[in-house]
Amino acid sequence: MESKSFTFHFIKPYIGNLILFLILGCLSAILSISSILSASNFLQILFGESMSSVPISNPSFIDNILSKVYSSVIVYGKQNALYIFGGLIFCIYLFKDIFTYLSSYVIASTRTRIIRNIRNTLFQKYLSLPLSYMNSHRKGDLISRISNDIIEYDENVLKSLQSIIIGVITVILYLIILFYIDAKLTSTVLIMFPIVGGLVSFISRRLRSSSKHLQQKSSNIISMIEETISGLRIIKSHTAIELVNNRFRNYNSSFTRLRNSIYRRVDLASPVSEFFGNVMIISLLLIGSSSVISSSPTLSPELFIAYLILFALIIKPAKDIPTSLFNFKKGRASVDRLVEILNVENNINEPYEGSKHDINLKKGILYKDVCFSYKEGIDVLKNINLFFEKGKTTAIVGSSGSGKSTIIDLIPKFYQPKSGDIFFDDTNIKDLNSTDIREKIAIVTQDTILFNDTIFNNITFGNSKYTMEQVIEAAKIASADEFISVLPDGYNTIIGDRGSTLSGGQRQRLSIARAVLRNAEILILDEATSALDTTNEKLVQDAISNITLGRTSIIIAHRLSTIVNADKIIVMDNGEIKEEGTHQELLSQGGIYTKLCSMQSLA
Repeated sequence: MESKSFTFHFIKPYIGNLILFLILGCLSAILSISSILSASNFLQILFGESMSSVPISNPSFIDNILSKVYSSVIVYGKQNALYIFGGLIFCIYLFKDIFTYLSSYVIASTRTRIIRNIRNTLFQKYLSLPLSYMNSHRKGDLISRISNDIIEYDENVLKSLQSIIIGVITVILYLIILFYIDAKLTSTVLIMFPIVGGLVSFISRRLRSSSKHLQQKSSNIISMIEETISGLRIIKSHTAIELVNNRFRNYNSSFTRLRNSIYRRVDLASPVSEFFGNVMIISLLLIGSSSVISSSPTLSPELFIAYLILFALIIKPAKDIPTSLFNFKKGRASVDRLVEILNVENNINEPYEGSKHDINLKKGILYKDVCFSYKEGIDVLKNINLFFEKGKTTAIVGSSGSGKSTIIDLIPKFYQPKSGDIFFDDTNIKDLNSTDIREKIAIVTQDTILFNDTIFNNITFGNSKYTMEQVIEAAKIASADEFISVLPDGYNTIIGDRGSTLSGGQRQRLSIARAVLRNAEILILDEATSALDTTNEKLVQDAISNITLGRTSIIIAHRLSTIVNADKIIVMDNGEIKEEGTHQELLSQGGIYTKLCSMQSLA
């Protein structure tokens, strides 16, 4: 998607609403003009011939129409004519206000729906973005795009388009009438418009790039705030409050200076337009008055007054157009940032849409010469040849950064190998849909992921078919039922953001209960017992032993005591498989595994 087509893409479903908005806006402008022209007849009745004693030479088209209306009404007498024109003006204004409200109602509803659709599309895009992209971008920046940038887009692009449309309609219709009243007079004062347009264009030339820079700084501020809140414990413990505070203040000052610079440029559009508008009014008064008081007047006094009112009313929408163009250019920066996200390509290869494979392992999962890198040129995994046998438990051990978690992240297609292949039985993972794979996998991660919801909803996350009895049984297997039962609201207890009201061990046990309830064919445990004390570790380890029976289980562990009974243990070092075998086989080799066991007093 290109920035130029972004707005049209989201407006397209509401073209009918926009046409209705245009029609209502036109009707409102026409009725506004009619009310002012009717007022000229009202003035003519009030002052009669005292306003002008000299007949108009070459009366305009509008003059002739108003004269006919006046002649048809004045026959009822001046008093009745005043009431007739007064009632007419009232009715015109009433319908004008009704149409104005209806046009605002239609466009407001359309704008909110467009923003809703943009936010839904962006959120859906976030859910589909590859983890590699999410990990390489600051969370604050991504949050800013779906919040601040969308608001900026609504206020500066959609609102400006609304103002431009109404302004153009009003200006065109008013100018048509003004030309019909006195073409020469209108042409003379319109000379100023190109001058105003040129000045506006000159002032706004660098506005878009500056606004994009401002949006980036705004997202960086949100990132700084998010990082500060998340890391407040470390900031306080390292007495770095003053350091972080000064860093934020300096950046915020830079953001404020840029913001002031942009707003000064934007605000300059209004006084420039107003100044030239006043110049046009003064010129109009001087030139128009001579047309009224000359020996051969071309304009009646009452129509000149109506002309002045119409021209005065055209100044505001005419002034709003350059201001809206300013804001529109300012808002284009937010469009660029939104389009940038929407154009991110998912580097995970998926088979053609609609394809579905029922994955039922018969042999296992095979890695064949698999290499992987997060950054170009730096291989995290190097020529991995590995087989996870169906129904067996395979453990992966090694030092931090050796590639253990990366290996298992390739199975659910969170990432894609740089080279080599992964097979589910004889089917290449490239030919399998990621959704089909993930439906067969239950994962307990090292960093426990919980949501600000009830315990029940966290355990059943992603599926509403489970009953309370099933959830309680899963919690018992994960040794979680005991602490859940004593909570005030039991399984309906809200656990706070990321489970902040629970201890680390309790959060981990809820995560294990969620995996138990899923009852998946493939079970991945990434440091599943890392946050548990010795007592609970034994209980959970017994539960894990039970749920891994008959399943293809992959366990990553630093605590080697939890995997001594694994069917196979893989030893990783620097992205390569260095050793492979059972606990006793590896001990007999006296290699890396033996050293790891010695460090944990298991040898």
